[in-house]
Amino acid sequence: MSSTTRSLGERFRKLIHALERLTKTDLSYIAKGGFWLSIDQLASGLAAFMLAIVFARYVPKDVYGNYRYLVSVFWILTAFSLTGIPTALAQTIARGQEGTFRKSIRTSILWGIPMAAIAAGMGVYYFIQGNETFGYGLLIIAALGPLLQPSALFGSYLAGKKEFRTFALTGALYAATPALALIIAIFFTTSTLALIAVYLIGNIAIGAALTAFVFIRYKPDRSESTDVGRLGAHFSAMNLLSTIAGQVDKLIVFHYLGAVDLAVYSFAVALPEQARGALGGISVLAMPKFVSRPFHEIRKNFWSRLWLFTLGLAVVAGVYALLAPYLFRTFFPAYMDAVRYSQVYALALIPIGSALPVALLQSHVAKRELYIFNVLSPVLQILVLVWLTSSYGLMGTIIARIIGRTWSFGLSGALVETYGRRLTRIS
Repeated sequence: MSSTTRSLGERFRKLIHALERLTKTDLSYIAKGGFWLSIDQLASGLAAFMLAIVFARYVPKDVYGNYRYLVSVFWILTAFSLTGIPTALAQTIARGQEGTFRKSIRTSILWGIPMAAIAAGMGVYYFIQGNETFGYGLLIIAALGPLLQPSALFGSYLAGKKEFRTFALTGALYAATPALALIIAIFFTTSTLALIAVYLIGNIAIGAALTAFVFIRYKPDRSESTDVGRLGAHFSAMNLLSTIAGQVDKLIVFHYLGAVDLAVYSFAVALPEQARGALGGISVLAMPKFVSRPFHEIRKNFWSRLWLFTLGLAVVAGVYALLAPYLFRTFFPAYMDAVRYSQVYALALIPIGSALPVALLQSHVAKRELYIFNVLSPVLQILVLVWLTSSYGLMGTIIARIIGRTWSFGLSGALVETYGRRLTRIS
């Protein structure tokens, strides 16, 4: 290595250390983990983007709307499984109890049974109503849906171990494989049932393969957490309404406006949601740090970091709003009617920093505050969605999502302060 290269490297390290002192943030950790998470999100975003282009060009709007409806029903039904197990697993792995990985997979499979029963019952209902597409679609979900979460728990294991490089590479494969399978399937069929089956099978197959890889590569020991099931149950109860609220917008749009408008809405939110996924990865980086440090220590600099992050999100939202017409004209010309909705929806990117207060509360198992958040946040979101969609159509749905995200941001921040004061009183 030349002396010039060493000098530049030393200057860069000094700059990083100076910025760390200024922001009171471990930027070296963020740069290292954030780089690999960026690779993961870039690959995932690219896969989703390519899939969206194929859907926009080759799948009729009504078929795509029906497909999105079934996908949303599937994710809502996951609310009745143990959705909190990934968060609980990541926490126990961060504490060194690696054997919990095996236990979590078994528990997750078992808790998929209620979801399968509800999906089958819904399928029977649709058959009675004469809707065979949704009837068979729900039966496919009943048969395959309970296997998806257990096959994806490898990500929580890797995040808990801070293996961000492997987390990113496996995450990229996990996103790209089902997307590629769907792209191939679309060139042979645009059947709604075929698409939902390929979506589920693709995710489960690659998840199972990556789970096997993690077992072979890392050989988790047998040390199990005795409270992962209890923690998972608590987080699942907290997540019940949030999981429903996360997908209910599609069901509400389908109910009030129909399959074609659901297709338009799905494309309107698609690119901002991809950006949200990429930017929201900061909470994955934060969780292991939050677990390992006292709450009062984190709280000292928490707000300055959160507001800085939010300012950056506002810039991203503005840039996207300016670029949206060109992006749609180039890649989704069949959905130009979604542009104005997408530009307004960019505002929903600004309050996604609420993921950080929630991650902080989860890492310190602030049960009371988490229950409050996971009841009040989704309840308002659902009520506003029903009211504004039924009254003002798609623009009402967009505005309702922005209101819901802003409410979640304010509420999560207030609950962090509430928890901090409660700890002070106890001590």
